[in-house]
Amino acid sequence: MDEMRYGLMSNVRRSWSKVGERTVIENQQAFSSRYCYSAIDPIEGDSFHLMDFKSTTSDELNLFLTALQERFSKEHLVIVWDNAPSHRTKSLQREDMTLIPLPSYSPQLNPVERYFGEMRKVTANQIFRDGMEALSLVVEQGLLKLSKSKQYLQKLCGYEWIREQWNDISESISG
Repeated sequence: MDEMRYGLMSNVRRSWSKVGERTVIENQQAFSSRYCYSAIDPIEGDSFHLMDFKSTTSDELNLFLTALQERFSKEHLVIVWDNAPSHRTKSLQREDMTLIPLPSYSPQLNPVERYFGEMRKVTANQIFRDGMEALSLVVEQGLLKLSKSKQYLQKLCGYEWIREQWNDISESISG
């Protein structure tokens, strides 16, 4: 689980152009942004997202965790996330949810970061003159498209070490 900021400032990525011609990409310097909270199950490929938050405080995170808990009410959720200040609040603790913080400065351990990398491609090299509403619509469509394929999410976010740990835990519980 993690959050991703998206905004009107240009998201410039590599692009193709004709041989011998320099690529020209418009640039936008608007400072309006929103946040998307996402949780991805790297084993099953399920995902859950809430977007258009204006900040990343523990209050917003509490809203997300409550909605996540409602969506998966029959499950005990294990949330692995970074060590952001909003993640450290004691009010986030729940009985049917285990929260596991990652070590500081280790985004490579959080599978949802790879998902966000793919999401950033959705808005790359575009200008959103109609403002945040237009951008939010593109982000929402990207979330829906990427979340449709559970197999893709398993491949993208199911790191080998996560699958091995899950298999070990599953075997010890069933055996």
